[in-house]
Amino acid sequence: MSSKAPLLITPKALQDLRSSSSVTVDILDASWFMPNSPRDASKEFTDKRIPGARYLDLDGVAAPNELGLKHMMPTAQVFSDALGKPIEQLAAQRRS
Repeated sequence: MSSKAPLLITPKALQDLRSSSSVTVDILDASWFMPNSPRDASKEFTDKRIPGARYLDLDGVAAPNELGLKHMMPTAQVFSDALGKPIEQLAAQRRS
């Protein structure tokens, strides 16, 4: 049996879901900002994030497109590998 949580929930609802023994909750931060924005999604994630959340770098996993379109769906393997990166690796990538 599966249950679907809404895509946007309150902090209290998230806390309730995470403390429930009947539901497994994975939090994925796929924040992205326009290239000319002064904000840096990966830096914001490493500086302050919901404990246990994972970061998905949309630019890093996007599949190449012959028309030059951005953010195309990656393969399942690329997506899976991207979710397995530890936070230390993300921070090191940002520094380089």
